[in-house]
Amino acid sequence: MSVVYRDGFMRGLKPDDKVSIDEWAENNRILPTKSSSEPGAWRNDRTPYLREIMWEMSPHSATEQVKVIKGTQLGFTEVGLNTILAYMDLYPCPILMVMPVETLAKKFSNAKLTPSIKAIPHLNKKIKNAKSIDDGGGTFEKDFDGGMFSLGWSYSASAFASFSAKVVVLDDVDRFPDDVEDEGDPLELGKNRADAFAGRKIYINSTPTTKDASKIEREFEDSDQREYFMPCPHCTPKEHALQHRGNMIRFTIDAFRYEKDSSGAIVGDPYMVCGHCGGIIDEHEKSWMMSAASGAKWIPLNPGHIHRGYKLNSFYSPLGWLGWKNIAQEHVKAHKAMKRGNNKLLKKFMNTRLAETFEEEIEKVDDDVLMEHVETYEAQVPEGVLVLTAGIDTQDDRLEIEVVGWGHLDESWSIDYRVFHGDTRGKEVWSRLDEYLFHTRFKRKDGSEMMVHTSCLDTGGHRTKESYAFALTRFLRRLYAIKGAKPVDAPIIPRKPTRKDRKKPPLFNIGVNKIKDVIYDYMMTDEKGAGYMHFPDLPQYDKGYFKQLTAEKREKSGRWVKFRERNEALDVRVYAYAALHLSGMDLNIIKERGPVVVASTDTAGVATGTTKKRRRRIISSGVRR
Repeated sequence: MSVVYRDGFMRGLKPDDKVSIDEWAENNRILPTKSSSEPGAWRNDRTPYLREIMWEMSPHSATEQVKVIKGTQLGFTEVGLNTILAYMDLYPCPILMVMPVETLAKKFSNAKLTPSIKAIPHLNKKIKNAKSIDDGGGTFEKDFDGGMFSLGWSYSASAFASFSAKVVVLDDVDRFPDDVEDEGDPLELGKNRADAFAGRKIYINSTPTTKDASKIEREFEDSDQREYFMPCPHCTPKEHALQHRGNMIRFTIDAFRYEKDSSGAIVGDPYMVCGHCGGIIDEHEKSWMMSAASGAKWIPLNPGHIHRGYKLNSFYSPLGWLGWKNIAQEHVKAHKAMKRGNNKLLKKFMNTRLAETFEEEIEKVDDDVLMEHVETYEAQVPEGVLVLTAGIDTQDDRLEIEVVGWGHLDESWSIDYRVFHGDTRGKEVWSRLDEYLFHTRFKRKDGSEMMVHTSCLDTGGHRTKESYAFALTRFLRRLYAIKGAKPVDAPIIPRKPTRKDRKKPPLFNIGVNKIKDVIYDYMMTDEKGAGYMHFPDLPQYDKGYFKQLTAEKREKSGRWVKFRERNEALDVRVYAYAALHLSGMDLNIIKERGPVVVASTDTAGVATGTTKKRRRRIISSGVRR
């Protein structure tokens, strides 16, 4: 008996077997109705390719870094969420999650994280800072026994300051900037937050972007580079012991087949072709093929590396999510656009569906093609225009300004282009700009008039002192001082302006490179509607104007550079687009209310809305109207 008691006593001293994250999810996770297309209990067999990844993020795995390069509609964000919830519940410790921007972080917390916590009663009770038993905790921080969860975003250095974490989740890292507030790469800063912990876990995932600039591509290359292999239903042995990389298959674009008619519509159902036997694989067969029961497994193509890397395209999306027919239609549409000189859809297809980076060619727009957008307007301001903005460029001997009308989904109409000649060190040329900008009215077909609502003045080049002086006294009239931000991936407008000296105006460092990405995309839009650019049949919109507008090309680095001497027309269009974003105007709302016209009783020369006066509100950090 003594031996039996002794053995029982010794077994009692052993720690409980650790539960893996995939096991925890199967037994505890409830997908919330608010953010899931399939709400209810989590099922590992729905996305079998995620199971190994969750296992590697579990405490009993020696793996420290897990890196995923992926397509969309595959569920990889849920791996990060399951990891967070499981550690909160079973293995409490400091946890950090970083998303690209604040809006996404807030949306993730409100739509996914908090509802998921509330759906697990025993976990919800552990959250300390909940205001009620059903609250689920704060938006960006959640305290629990033995640990704390912090949710930050990549453009804020404070997300990485003074908080060390054993578990770090870095989501959608290709949308992270290259540098955050001069403190370094936020991806590396995020990893460093776990340096103090043994048994650290770092989960990095993203769809890729541009070749040689993609962060997740770089991370995946620094891993064992696993891909998901499956048995062919026709030729692979059914015995798992006989299955290997040489007789199993992957879903790839090269194996993908579909038929289309003369209009480009998909005819019948797409299918895959086995590279070994040539057998046809229908989409309904992929559920069996992807299951662990069939022998499907991750196989490293760079075996022996310390970090685990996983790559999966959207062909693996479970039945009922993203179908192969949808993928085929997107493929056809992308190639049609490419033939017209627009490779944006092909890039999106390769990034989000194939999980491949896109190799940028030096990109530029043909000015002759863009000149075909010149048309005769029915009035000075066409019917589709909802609001007017202006961009102003400063040179030593002149000021150049373009007024642009914006419609639904960023459809735009150039309204007027002026050049005010004169020494910009003197007051006379600035007075003419003031008269034009704040007193010119532009007529619509119905007789109503519009004025420039918001304008941006470049202060980063010529005559900075004079530009500051002009902008300082006109800030409340929605003329904003701007300067181009240097980073390629700087956001279109900053969260707030800088102002170190009260004698200078608040200064907005705008993401000129990102704006040019948008504008050049719009230049290549050849169907009227979203993004299309209209130009009036006026003398100033001549060959010279279009050469200036198309005077830059995008290099492989993603940066736009001049290949013609003059590019002022492009600059003022960039500034007018920045003004649209700084205006605080939601074009969807304006479309319902009507365009921003000058009220008949207005004598102050200020553009106002046609609806009742709105309360004063913040339109961007530091700007009120």
